[in-house]
Amino acid sequence: MSTVSEKGTNQTATTMTENAAVRRLLDRFINIDWLSSLGQQGDEQVEQSLRQFADFFGVHHVGVKWLAEQELRSSIEAIRLEEDSIWQALRHVPDQFKRQAEQAGRLEALLVLADEVPAAVFQHSFDPLFAVLRPYGDNVVTTAVGYMMYIGGMACAWELLSDLEGWETNPFHFLIAVLERGHWPLGVVNGQFVVI
Repeated sequence: MSTVSEKGTNQTATTMTENAAVRRLLDRFINIDWLSSLGQQGDEQVEQSLRQFADFFGVHHVGVKWLAEQELRSSIEAIRLEEDSIWQALRHVPDQFKRQAEQAGRLEALLVLADEVPAAVFQHSFDPLFAVLRPYGDNVVTTAVGYMMYIGGMACAWELLSDLEGWETNPFHFLIAVLERGHWPLGVVNGQFVVI
C-alpha cells in the first residue's frame, strides 16, 4: 500500500499511484509543512527556484517581490491572471498534457490524476492553511488552497509524462521547493514574482 493510500485517499488513487514517480512527488507534496515561513523574507533558495520556474516558461529577468504579511490580502485581491506572464504561459499546458497523454496511451491515467490529486492536496492542505491564514479572511484561505491544488495537479500531471521526450524536466519541482521552504508563490506581477 502506498503512503498516499495510507493517508486516506480513496482506492481509486491506486491507479494514480502505480506510477512510482507520481507517487513520490505526491507524497512529497502532501507532506509539506504549509506556510511554515509565512512573513519571513529574503530566502535566496526560494528566489532561485522562482526564477528557474519563470525561465522555464520563457519569462526571463524577473525580480522577486517579498510580501509582508499585512500585504497579503490586498495583493491577492489585486492579482489578475490575465496580466500574469506566468499564467499566460501556463494556461495552454493542460491541453498539451492531454495531447501528449493521448499519444502515449496515458489519457486514462491523466484523467485519474485530474480527479485524485486535487482531492488529495485539498485533504492534506486545507486544515493547516486555514490555521495559518484564517486571520486574513476566507478569500485568502480559499485562494491558497486553490493554488496548492493547482500546483499539485500540474506537478503530478507533468510527472506522469516525465519519461517522454520533451517532458523530462518538471518545472513544478521548483514551486514545490518553494512550498517546502514554507512560502507561497503568487505569480508574476509587473515583472516581479510575488511570494510570501
